[in-house]
Amino acid sequence: MIWRSWCTWAKALIGAVRSEGLDYRATSLAYTTLLAIVPGLAFSCLLLKVFGVNDQVEPFLLQILAPLGDKANELTKAILGFVTNVNVGVLGFVGLMVLIYTIISMLEKIKTAFNHIWRVSQARGLARRASDYLSVSLLGPVPIFSAIGLTASMPRASAVRRLIAQEPFGTLFYFGGSCFPI
Repeated sequence: MIWRSWCTWAKALIGAVRSEGLDYRATSLAYTTLLAIVPGLAFSCLLLKVFGVNDQVEPFLLQILAPLGDKANELTKAILGFVTNVNVGVLGFVGLMVLIYTIISMLEKIKTAFNHIWRVSQARGLARRASDYLSVSLLGPVPIFSAIGLTASMPRASAVRRLIAQEPFGTLFYFGGSCFPI
């Protein structure tokens, strides 16, 4: 009986994905996100440099990238070199506006896709969207870096190692660790 309801639900989901064009929206979002990664990274690096916290980020990056071994130092220096070399004067006003436009257009596409999926008919006002986009752009990297750091540091904790040693938890931990980044 439960199996039949699951099959009905899965069939309805597949039908909705096909009829609503959700697979095309997902493809569009993936493509847009990939195109916006570099401008988003450049904007984040620019903000780090403007606020002067790029020197405080080095220990954090070293901790996050520790699982890479010797390459962690190299990659940290490359990232911080990129942040240091971002020249606001060379970037200029037009370049900064293009970066911001790219980020906003990506967030707008995400909003449109979610509004379509959840059948939202009335959009939020311009002021609300601007505050939402600004908060996501400025605070968005924090949970991403936190998730990366948590994923990288969890296996080294002694309590977690003891828990992993017990079989059902070890398998669940590694399965969860592979699904957590998704």
